[in-house]
Amino acid sequence: MTKKMEILTRMTDLTSESIIDGSSRLVRLSFSSEEPVVRSSFFSEPWIEKLGHQQEEVKLERLNNSAPLLYNHDRNERANRIGVVERAWIENGRGYAEVRLSKRSEVEGIWQDVRDGILRNVSVAYKINERELIEENQDMPDTYRVTSWTPMEISLVDVPADATVGIGRSEEDITLTPPNFNHQIMEKTMPKTTQKSTQSPEEYSGITAPEKVDEKALQEQVRTEFIASDKQRRKEITTLFEPFKDRCQKLINQCITDPEITTEHARQKLLEELGKDAQPLARQPVIEMGESELEKFSRAAEDALEIRAGLKKQEGSASGLAGYSLTELSRKVMEIRGEDSNRWDKRELVGRAFTHSSSDFGAILANVANKAVLKGYEEAPEVFDKFTRKGVVSDFKTHDRVGLSEFGQLDEIPESGEYKYGTFNEQKEQIQAQTYGKLFSITRKAIINDDLSMFTEIPRKMGAAARRKIGDLVFAVLTSNPTMSDSTALFHANHKNLAASGAAPSVDTVDAVISAMATQKDYASKATLNITPAFFIVPYALRGKAKVLMSSETDPSQVNSRKPNSVRDVAEVIADARLDAVSSTAWFMLANPNAFDTIEVVYLDGNELPFLEQQEGWHVDGAEFKVRHDFGVKALDWRTAYKNPGV
Repeated sequence: MTKKMEILTRMTDLTSESIIDGSSRLVRLSFSSEEPVVRSSFFSEPWIEKLGHQQEEVKLERLNNSAPLLYNHDRNERANRIGVVERAWIENGRGYAEVRLSKRSEVEGIWQDVRDGILRNVSVAYKINERELIEENQDMPDTYRVTSWTPMEISLVDVPADATVGIGRSEEDITLTPPNFNHQIMEKTMPKTTQKSTQSPEEYSGITAPEKVDEKALQEQVRTEFIASDKQRRKEITTLFEPFKDRCQKLINQCITDPEITTEHARQKLLEELGKDAQPLARQPVIEMGESELEKFSRAAEDALEIRAGLKKQEGSASGLAGYSLTELSRKVMEIRGEDSNRWDKRELVGRAFTHSSSDFGAILANVANKAVLKGYEEAPEVFDKFTRKGVVSDFKTHDRVGLSEFGQLDEIPESGEYKYGTFNEQKEQIQAQTYGKLFSITRKAIINDDLSMFTEIPRKMGAAARRKIGDLVFAVLTSNPTMSDSTALFHANHKNLAASGAAPSVDTVDAVISAMATQKDYASKATLNITPAFFIVPYALRGKAKVLMSSETDPSQVNSRKPNSVRDVAEVIADARLDAVSSTAWFMLANPNAFDTIEVVYLDGNELPFLEQQEGWHVDGAEFKVRHDFGVKALDWRTAYKNPGV
């Protein structure tokens, strides 16, 4: 019996210089990088892992939703939950986080070790979602890039995976076997040489197995996990046999007591026991292994409809259902169900197909409609996600977004002088998810007329509308100038983020924005923040001028000038027609949302995609569908945004 655990870990160093604030125990650390490593066990081929660190490759929702800070990855003991992850972000090919340690008495020793530089190893537990092969070798391990991974928690740990390097790695990746079967997991930093090797897997480029293995502890771990796995197997088999326990008690005991009989083997034995005395009857339901005929037909019908509607490309030979009309598909569903559909006209046939046996035909149409919704959502030409931050909320209540002020200036301490505590103040904005949605229906008339647009093109446009709604609310933040928590508009002279007089984009006006954002002060300590703009957001009326300004080597406002363009490439130009509808002259600059608080888009439970629900039609002859999307939008800080009204 084997089982593969999904959680992996990686190591880096923590130094005393990482401490941001001793009074609140806030610590900044780096938890991951793209450093390649070899992962291997004696029961699998070695492979070189490179963790991707592009923004879209790292799913930070778990960490940014108050993920735990643990001690030695112990998720079971409360005493080892030593803090919380305040925020995490990706920058320059590394993962960074700010964590805050608890002030509980049992954490005092750990906090002291961090301050003294004794406890300095950091490890992140993560799950691989997707990976792709980027280099295939004959005598060396193949190289894979992890293109999607989810950090689960961060830990302070005592022992790194490899003490010979600054950043090491370890792995909770254990193959479970029956007790007393010894094995071990190896992991070393990737060798610097790229030379081919003919050595055995455990000796690649000098990689050797660990010198000492705690075999007793390893055996005990394997034994514990085997017992837990077998307990789950027994539970599943007991549940499977529950309806037949009076008839098959002997078989139940046999399956439960034999650890080599899996749940699937037990299911097969049960079917054989139930069917050994059965005689085939016309239209009598039968128990099938694997996909049923209806399931296979439904999958083929969905493929055929998606190809007809242009939702996917045809691969290989054409489906046998590609030429079927919607009415013919509904008739085929009823025939598979054992119904004689030849005695019904089209109206009655389609009506019965919608309501018969939990509406198998309706489910086919719903699955195709759902894919149309998602395709429309993904294809919608929106740009808001470039300059906004994604967030997660667990309900529809109002949630606080708290930003800490900068730490106060350090005091000069004379000889024998006393150190004083610094303080943080909080800036609080509130955000709330709302529900947005629309209904549409698939009628019997549309099915009889073979009108695919009713459940492909309309849902596709509704998916695009769902994404467009987010964009509407994001750009409304810029154009409506909402009131912030200090009772002042987002763009206001008091916030020092609104040009005193409007002007067109130029080297001088953009340079003025850069200076204004860089010199913004912390609202508590009055420290200079050095905020830099990353996005130049303009209406389409200014798109060309902004593009030229950001790409020209010389000042574009000067004729035949050799004067260098001092603002070249300082920000990415983003244009959107929603701004033209309000003002064709106003333009904005925003900071990087991964480094600063700008505008946040939150999704209920992290579900970024719209959701499709179906019910049997009451107001229409057919089925009714509802597209629903739960999200919210809010500006978090005025110092990271600037507006010029233009002329």
